[in-house]
Amino acid sequence: MTLATFRIAPRFLLVLFAFAVLAMPLWGASRFRLIDERSFGAPPSAIGYAEYEYAGKIISVITASPQFFAFKVAYANPPKSVERFHEENPEALLTVNGGYWDHQYRPTDLCVADGRVIKPVNSMNRHHGLFAVGRDGGVVVRDLKGLPLGADEAKSFLHALKSGPHLVRNGEAVNLKSTSKAARTVIARDSRGNVLFVINRAGKMTYAAMADFLVNTHLDITEAFNLDGGFSTGFALGRGRGRILKETWVIADVIQIERKKGR
Repeated sequence: MTLATFRIAPRFLLVLFAFAVLAMPLWGASRFRLIDERSFGAPPSAIGYAEYEYAGKIISVITASPQFFAFKVAYANPPKSVERFHEENPEALLTVNGGYWDHQYRPTDLCVADGRVIKPVNSMNRHHGLFAVGRDGGVVVRDLKGLPLGADEAKSFLHALKSGPHLVRNGEAVNLKSTSKAARTVIARDSRGNVLFVINRAGKMTYAAMADFLVNTHLDITEAFNLDGGFSTGFALGRGRGRILKETWVIADVIQIERKKGR
């Protein structure tokens, strides 16, 4: 190696390093490939649907604004499939599987449907999150860490589910060490106040992989937590021939979205 070559090499390495730093955001974005995008309804009162490919998995992202849509919880025992829940409510534009339940199809944590408290708060699950609809129709997607939910507050909701674990807190991924993989259903909120449902339509993910997807796909998610997963993971979106369906086995509760009256 000549002296001139030796002097050029460090500069060349600096250029390579700078290029790598600049390319990192592009590399991160390239891991998530948008493969489908459409809407259900007429904007702005429309439910947005997007499908991403991520490491061989297919992930559905459904976005709805509480300004235009009403949210509710439906519970059934004997249980039903997501498709049956959806078909039995002709007003539902979206039906998504809800929280956890036991072998007798009883919720394991807070479940409120139409003002009826089916299961009171389980104080043991402090790392979980809250989805709730107030009696004024306001929608809450909230982190419960450091803000425990009391029984009296739970009674004030028209609809509610408590589930977890929390995956995104204040826009940052929560560090979860579990290595188990499953189909995931996540409920989230973005900085604009939209409610999002993120669902494995195909494939299985760890909590960490799902959290990575949530914070690195430009969805602007501020809070997100896990709903039930595995064979319970499913949703029905739209009606008629245009409907998108990921069917489940029978489940005890779901979250549904309906168009607000007059919208």
